[in-house]
Amino acid sequence: SDILEKEITRMQAAVQTITGLTHQYPPRWLAIKLLEGDEEIRQRLSAYPYLIEAGNEGAARVEEFTGEDAETLITDSRYTFISTLVSSALTRPREIVETTSDKLDHILTHRLYGLPIFLLLMWIVFQITANVSAPFLDWVDGLINGPLTNWTIALLAALGLTGTWFEALLVNGIIAGVGSVLVFVPVLMSLYLVIGVLEDSGYMARAAFVMDRVMRIIGLHGKSFLPMLVGFGCNVPAVYATRTLENESDRKLTGFLVTFMSCGARLPVYVLIGAAFFGAQSGNLIFAMYLLGIAVALLTGWLLKKTVYRNKPPQPFVMELPPYRMPRLQTVWRQTWERTGGFIRKAGTVILASSITIWLLMALPAHGDYNFNQVPPEDSLFGVVSQTVSPIFAPAGFGTWQASGSLITGFIAKEVIV
Repeated sequence: SDILEKEITRMQAAVQTITGLTHQYPPRWLAIKLLEGDEEIRQRLSAYPYLIEAGNEGAARVEEFTGEDAETLITDSRYTFISTLVSSALTRPREIVETTSDKLDHILTHRLYGLPIFLLLMWIVFQITANVSAPFLDWVDGLINGPLTNWTIALLAALGLTGTWFEALLVNGIIAGVGSVLVFVPVLMSLYLVIGVLEDSGYMARAAFVMDRVMRIIGLHGKSFLPMLVGFGCNVPAVYATRTLENESDRKLTGFLVTFMSCGARLPVYVLIGAAFFGAQSGNLIFAMYLLGIAVALLTGWLLKKTVYRNKPPQPFVMELPPYRMPRLQTVWRQTWERTGGFIRKAGTVILASSITIWLLMALPAHGDYNFNQVPPEDSLFGVVSQTVSPIFAPAGFGTWQASGSLITGFIAKEVIV
């Protein structure tokens, strides 16, 4: 358009005054990138702040005259050109043939049905996670607390180490600590397996599309839902995933809200509560806990939109939807094993170290005439520290030193709380 060309010409003239830049970049291309507000180019031209400012001013003039931001107009011009080029070279059938994917999308991404279907699928995921994995969870628990513990005790007895601190460390510290976390491997594997099937089928891209309408409420778009979805596995890669978002405000807000997503580390805590108090309904409890995290994230995002980010409208959301396909067993299994393997590695490093540390703190007497590893829990170093901080947790209903001590260990890894 004339208005865009006028600003591009003005920016191009400014770029051409710097000889070094014209050798490195095509001037017109650089002018367009500056008007678009391309973050990477801005970083590369940080030594020329007046160029960046000129780009901002040019973009502001375009928006003032057209009512649209420069980036959207430039993108629209590109696609118009592409469409013109394609239409002159491609013959399309007179009748548009609807594929199976198109027919499914009429239902799965429907304005009214799309969100309930998504929630139903997530409910099924957690039902499978809680109920299908239950027998395997019991089997692993029985293996660790039965044969593994008994064989270890028998071996130590044969070596003459019965009743020693080494036996207590091995049985009560390492096996009990790490074993209580490894019990939940079947639960996580079931979760990752089902999510892997949904991802490989092409549905997860639709989930982002469906959630776009919900995300708009808090000033974000559907693309921000993908890092949040990753956050259900682990919050760390979810924060990394925000780098795929072009807008800085979107990255910051999404990264902040990701922390409300219930990651895999919290799943053992949910499962423990569900198994203890809800029995066969534990799947519903886990689903409700995940929904509660999402609800709190949406509420927080809405408040931030009304305060910190009140003058920043959400960016346009464009996403290619892949066709539906049958999930490949090899791909799903590889994803499941990689994610579960990460949990097991964590159990063998961070959680192992935490278990040994907690055992050591419970073996060291803080006061009283006690020997090492022969001290009541409340008189151990762990117990005394927990008693000291317990008043802080009392308003939340965790006033006992046992509960407070368990919560403190969650700073290292949520699984250690169990």
